[in-house]
Amino acid sequence: MLLLGDDPAMELAAGLYQAAFDAMGADAACEAWRVGANQLADAVGRLRSSRQVLGAAVSMPDTVFVARLLDGLGPEAQTIGAVNTVSHKAGALIGWNTDRAAFGQAIEEAGYSPKGRSVLVLGAGGAARACVDVLRPSAARIWVTSPDLDQARALCRELPVPAGGPTPLGSLALLVKKVDLIVNATPVGSDGHSVLFPVEWLTPAHFVFDLIYQPALTPLIRGAREHGARAINGLSMLLFQALAAFEIWMGQPAPEAAMRASLERAVLDRLSS
Repeated sequence: MLLLGDDPAMELAAGLYQAAFDAMGADAACEAWRVGANQLADAVGRLRSSRQVLGAAVSMPDTVFVARLLDGLGPEAQTIGAVNTVSHKAGALIGWNTDRAAFGQAIEEAGYSPKGRSVLVLGAGGAARACVDVLRPSAARIWVTSPDLDQARALCRELPVPAGGPTPLGSLALLVKKVDLIVNATPVGSDGHSVLFPVEWLTPAHFVFDLIYQPALTPLIRGAREHGARAINGLSMLLFQALAAFEIWMGQPAPEAAMRASLERAVLDRLSS
C-alpha cells in the first residue's frame, strides 16, 4: 500500500496503516512516496502498472487533482470532487473519499453538534470539500475562505451551502466574531507557529476543529484553549478515515484497537521527543 502526497506528517499515517496490516497478519507493507502535483500523474501510472499494490492513501495537496487520473470514483468522491483513498483491483484504479465520514464521526465523538450553527471553513481543497459536505445539511451558515478565492467560489458552487458562501481572507476580522464553529482545513499551523488570524479573536463561544494532526498541538488549538474555546486536532479524523480506507483495501473490518494504540504511541513518542 502506498501513501501519495507532499504532507510532512505522512510518516504518522504510514505507521497507522502498518500497524493495521501487522495486527491482521497481512503480508503487506506501507510505503510513502513524496510526490508534488507535477509528479502525481507519473506516480498514478506506476501504481496502475504494479499488480502488487493494493492501493494508495492520498494526502494534500493532491486529493482534488488525483480524481481526474483514475478509472472511476465512488459516490462520495464523485459528489465531493476529491479522493483520499485509491483501490487497485483487476487493473482499475477507483477513487474513494473517507474524509467525509471521518470528519462527521470525529465531530460527533467530540460531542459537538453543528445543527443551526454558523461555520467558518478555512481552506477550499479536498479536506475542506469533505467538511462542507458534512456540514451543509445542518449548519445555518457556512463561509469558506481561501487564499485562492476562485477555489472557494468553486467549492460553494459545486457544494451549495444554505447561506454564507465564499469570502476573502480580509473578512476574517468580522467573520471570526460571528461564527460558532471554525474548521481549519489548510496546512497553516503545521510548522508549529503560523496562524491565519490572531488567536486573540477567539472566545469561549467558539469550537475549533483543526484538521492538522502533526503537531498535535497547533498554534490555533493552543490559542483557542488559552482563550477558553473548545478545540480538537485531526487525530481522530485521521483514525476514522484510516479505518474506512483499510476496509476498502482489504475487504474486511479494520483492527480498530490496534490502530488506536499505534496512534496513541506515536503521538506520545512525538510529544516526549
